Amino acid sequence: MTVIEISIERAIERLKFIKKYELQPADKLSFAAISMAISALEKQLPKTAEYKIHDKWFGMGKRDWCPVCDYMFETIEDILYCPHCGQRIEFD
Repeated sequence: MTVIEISIERAIERLKFIKKYELQPADKLSFAAISMAISALEKQLPKTAEYKIHDKWFGMGKRDWCPVCDYMFETIEDILYCPHCGQRIEFD
């Protein structure tokens, strides 16, 4: 795990703590903003693409898929993020 990934994980933990313990129930705008920030940061942590055959794409052979939104990658050259959901992707 890189220093940046560790920093992102710590930021996520801190935001979750703030959301749970420090926000007032009436502060809905801050609650929504923190939830959006957590979601955006979580997408920066790389997930490994899945290499599988999908039922609805019979006959196309095995392909790499986004582990979050099930988007099928036509090519994996120069892809760092899923073009459909924005998740950071690693390929084996």
